[in-house]
Amino acid sequence: MHGFWITFTDGSQGYCQGTSEYDAAKIAEKLTGKTVGGGPYRDFTMKPLPYPAEPVIWQLDHPVSGKCPAFCFRPKECAGHTSCPQRRSCTE
Repeated sequence: MHGFWITFTDGSQGYCQGTSEYDAAKIAEKLTGKTVGGGPYRDFTMKPLPYPAEPVIWQLDHPVSGKCPAFCFRPKECAGHTSCPQRRSCTE
């Protein structure tokens, strides 16, 4: 399961997981009723995010370990990275 920071056509953003970028976009559209893409951040429509961030649109609730907490406190800055780009983790 991969996580993405998604921008909708109205400019709102959120975190959604999916098996692929396409899957996450379709899940986000279905749950929010919004369209993925465009808005004032056209080049940031779908970017990978290393950890969940608020607001969470959808996230896998694993039957054993549950949901991963929203560790990323700067999703707009970290979007596009597959690991945390900060010198120190936001959770420290």
